[in-house]
Amino acid sequence: MFHIKSLELVHWDYWQRIKNIPLDAKIITIAGQNGSGKTTLLDALRTLFGLDCSMGRTYKHYARHSGQQSAWIRAVVDNKPVGRQLSNRPFRHSGFFADDEVTLFCQVQKNGGDWKRQYLMRPGNVNIEEVTEATDWLGVENYRKRLASAGLSPAMSKVLALEQGETDKLCEYAPRQLLDLVFQVFGDKEVLDAYDEAKRHQRDTETELKRFEAELETSRINLEGLRLRVANYHQWEDLHKERRDLKEEVLPSLEYHEAREKAANISRTLHEQRKPMAQVDSVLAEKRQALAAQQRALTEAQQQETLLEQEGTVLASRLTQINSRIKPLENLIEQKERLQKLAAEAGADMAQVASQLEEKEAELARQKAAREALGAKIAAEMATISALQGKSAMPEPEAQRLMRRALRDEGIPHAMLSDIVEVTDPKWQGAVEGVLGGYASVVLLERAKDAPAAYRLAEKERYRHFIVPDCVEAPKMKDDSLLSVVNFSAPAPGWLIDQLARIDRVDSVDAGFKSGTEEWITPDAYHRERRGGRSLFVEPSRYRFGAAGKTQRLEAIQKSLPALEAKEDALTLTISKLAAEVGALKARIAGVDAAKELAARQAEFEEAARSMTPLRAERLEVGARLGELQTLTKNATVARTRADTVWQNARMALSEAEAGLRLNSRRQIEQRSEHAQALLALRRGWKNIPAAWKRPARRAALVAQHQNAHQVNLRISSLEHALARDDWELDATVIDQYARLNDQLSGRQVETEERRYQNNRAIEATGNARGAYIERLRYTIKTYSKNIKDLGGLAGIDVQADPVRLENDDVQLAQAGLHVRFKFDGKDQIGMNDGEASGGQQVMKSLVLLIGLLKSEEGSGGFVFIDEPFAHLDIRNIQLVGEFLKNTDAQYLMTTPLTHNTDVYDPSELTLITSKKKKDTQWAQPIFVLQRRKEEAKAA
Repeated sequence: MFHIKSLELVHWDYWQRIKNIPLDAKIITIAGQNGSGKTTLLDALRTLFGLDCSMGRTYKHYARHSGQQSAWIRAVVDNKPVGRQLSNRPFRHSGFFADDEVTLFCQVQKNGGDWKRQYLMRPGNVNIEEVTEATDWLGVENYRKRLASAGLSPAMSKVLALEQGETDKLCEYAPRQLLDLVFQVFGDKEVLDAYDEAKRHQRDTETELKRFEAELETSRINLEGLRLRVANYHQWEDLHKERRDLKEEVLPSLEYHEAREKAANISRTLHEQRKPMAQVDSVLAEKRQALAAQQRALTEAQQQETLLEQEGTVLASRLTQINSRIKPLENLIEQKERLQKLAAEAGADMAQVASQLEEKEAELARQKAAREALGAKIAAEMATISALQGKSAMPEPEAQRLMRRALRDEGIPHAMLSDIVEVTDPKWQGAVEGVLGGYASVVLLERAKDAPAAYRLAEKERYRHFIVPDCVEAPKMKDDSLLSVVNFSAPAPGWLIDQLARIDRVDSVDAGFKSGTEEWITPDAYHRERRGGRSLFVEPSRYRFGAAGKTQRLEAIQKSLPALEAKEDALTLTISKLAAEVGALKARIAGVDAAKELAARQAEFEEAARSMTPLRAERLEVGARLGELQTLTKNATVARTRADTVWQNARMALSEAEAGLRLNSRRQIEQRSEHAQALLALRRGWKNIPAAWKRPARRAALVAQHQNAHQVNLRISSLEHALARDDWELDATVIDQYARLNDQLSGRQVETEERRYQNNRAIEATGNARGAYIERLRYTIKTYSKNIKDLGGLAGIDVQADPVRLENDDVQLAQAGLHVRFKFDGKDQIGMNDGEASGGQQVMKSLVLLIGLLKSEEGSGGFVFIDEPFAHLDIRNIQLVGEFLKNTDAQYLMTTPLTHNTDVYDPSELTLITSKKKKDTQWAQPIFVLQRRKEEAKAA
């Protein structure tokens, strides 16, 4: 069996890389705090030797913690020959005959989303970097077989794979558990399990035979069921044949018979329907004659109505001509009457009338001009209201509007001063309007470079207001200056800002004089400067700056608008009155000329009067005739309407009678056609019926037996209803199934009896074989008893194992157990876990039981993992355990927590110290190594 000489870990758990951990000692102690990695180190060795980790962990658990894609475990083990023969090396079966050392590799690598491990063996001391490109990696099973041939037997593998805490508690096992462990380590458990498996198989065979016998009984029952199904199938077949005969022979024959009888009845009915048609033809002839007479009466009424309408049209045209000739004559008569009236009114002083007319016309012109000016003002005020309410653009002075358009056409960005000023205190709105009113049309350029072009446009347009290219940001003032109540939304002229800053705000003129300042202004816009004082008052309806100014302007205009409209209404009344007076004066002046014109046109007026007399008589005559024609035309229209109604009714009645006749004729024709087609179809459709079915004698016999086709259909329906049941057997193969099942039953009966005979023989053979193997079990127990007795002698302990009764019986084998008794210091014997041993004695018992498992026919030695064997032991017991471990032939790797009792390190030749990983570091600290000096070891 080989020993471990050194260990190297790469990315195992939280260790980045730990090279060449020395393990070439007999007793190695791994010390550290709880959670510092003692068990992690032992699990690395378990993984290297292809074993399972402790406490339910796996190699994937440790490889995952490093956060890397792979982890490596490397160990150097000895390959020295046992005895003097060089060929008797542990790893000789792996082909390593010349080297005293062998290097074992385990690589844990992430493959997709999972981890896998693979193994490699190399002769000599080989580093990890030398095998990264290797291609002869081994799987777990092949690797375990090579280790087993090197001395790591399955017994040792099972001991090394014991869970943490189990190695020092074997004495707490029950006798049955200890015996199972012994059988398992020495390989007997697998054999016993194989015998148990064979017996289970025989029991399963017995169960299967019973099932076969039950199936035979079931098959007998099924055979009887098949017999009943065969009888059911024959009954269904008879009913099916009867239905087929009725549908395929009887029913067609009766349907043919009934079709022939029906066709004969229809022929007789059609022949009798021809007589009423002649009577209908005579009635229609009379109606056609009456309709012709009514058509003539309607034609005469239409002609009379047409004649009257034509005469009325001629008279209306004649009346129009007479009126056109009378109209000029009537106009002359009206002129004569007007001149006569004017001549009667003329008689006052015409000079005085003309003077009054001139004065009234002048006054009328002045009032009209005043009303037009007032209307324009009202329209302007309405436009201003609409603009202030946001419904249209604000009206601007014509010069400002033209200049703004010119600048916009040239693409010069700008703003007017009125666009950027906002008054923050409504109290001083009037003062700001008075000071800035003259500057409202000042143009502020956004870019100073546009000044030349803007000046040229202003020169061309003769723009009288400033164009300012250089503007500055206005400061925020909180003093008594007028600037403090003005807010500029954009840069403004510097000189204007200075001017507003110089003007102080005072409540009144007296307050201004008392203030002692040179320049001030009152809320009513009275302004004093170095040149003197003056009022800058602006009507609220003319405000132009800021939202507050617009609001006050809107309110002022809305208040003044009703007064302007009332004034406009008064001017309208005055103008109407003056226009009436002017008209009257003009009429009086016209009366002087009317007498002269009347005398000059006397002959013309007389001729007109003479010509009107015959025309009026003729117009009266034509009008009277037109009145008569209206009555006559109305009566003719009524007569024509009545005649048309009578004719329409007669025509519709004739049409309906003819339609009825045609319908009846068509129906009879269709019936005859259908009857003819039915006869043709009867001949064609039934031509395939055998001639024997058509014979009258047979048809009469079928009628006598089945009455008609309806009765046959009823019988067929009854048969179909019966055949539609679910309990009919429709499968014709049941007959063959019945025959085959009957033959199979006899064959299966013979087969079942043969299998029962063979199973009974197998049960007997298995029992005999297990009985013979009992001797092997007894030898295993004897060997293990000798091993623990010899180990007890090394430790000064008398160890005795009670004989185990093993019989070839399931109950006795299941209840058998290994009772081991110990005698310490010459005292009475104690059992494995009877509560009479001290803590140190418990540990000693467990170690004896554990190391006894390692000794086998293949040899002893090897290495053992022991978890905290010195826990809860006093100094004396620690010394005893240490001496025992020294006297045995094995390599021990033990763990122990850090403790003040240094005796736990006394048997150790090599001590490994682990440390916890710090929170602020990625990797754990390396493992520290303490090795006993050789002199101290010899002295000890």
